[in-house]
Amino acid sequence: MKYIEKFWFVCLLFVLFLLPQNPVAAQSVPDVFNEGTLDEQYQYLHDRTGIYNNFRAIREDMFQRVRRNSLDSLRTAYRAIEAEKQLVLDAKKEKDSIEKVLADVSEERDQAIRDRDSLFLLGIPLSKTFYNALLWSIIGILAVLFVSVLFMFFRSNTITRQKTNDLKELQEEYEDYRKTSRERFEQQSIDHFNELKRLKGI
Repeated sequence: MKYIEKFWFVCLLFVLFLLPQNPVAAQSVPDVFNEGTLDEQYQYLHDRTGIYNNFRAIREDMFQRVRRNSLDSLRTAYRAIEAEKQLVLDAKKEKDSIEKVLADVSEERDQAIRDRDSLFLLGIPLSKTFYNALLWSIIGILAVLFVSVLFMFFRSNTITRQKTNDLKELQEEYEDYRKTSRERFEQQSIDHFNELKRLKGI
C-alpha cells in the first residue's frame, strides 16, 4: 500500500512536471503581435480582451510582447529623432558654411566692381566718374591755355611785324636824312670853300 501511494505520488509529480508551468505561455501569440503595427496590436487588445470592474484582462505574453514592441518602437523613434536632429545640425552647419562662402563671394564681387570702376592716380584710388571729370577738366584747362597762347602768339607776331615795318621805315627815313644831311653838308662845304676863294681873290 505504501508503495502504491509512492507510485501515484511519483506519477502525479511526473504529470505535473510534463504540464506547462504557465498555461498562458503555452498559448501561441497571434501574428498581429509579430507583424502588425502598434496601432493594430492595441486595436487587437481592445477588441479581444474583456473589462472586469474597470480593469482590462490581458494575457501576460500579449502584454509583454506589446510592451517590448512599444519599447522597440520608442527606441526606433528616438533614434530617428536623434538622426533628424543630427541632420538638422549638419544642415545648419552647411547653411552657415554656404552663407560664409556667399558673403566671401559677395565681398570679392564688390571688390572686383570697385576695382573695375576705380583707377589709381599716384597710388590714390579714384572712381572712374571722378577720374573722367578730372581728366576732362585738365584737358579743358590745357585747351584754354593753348588758345590763349596761340592768341598771344598771333598778337605778338602781328605786333612784331608792325614794329619791324616801323623800324624799316625809320631806317629808311634815317638813311634819307643822313644822305640829305651829307649832301647839304657837302654843298655847304663847297659853298664855304668857294666863298673863301672869292674872298681871297679880292
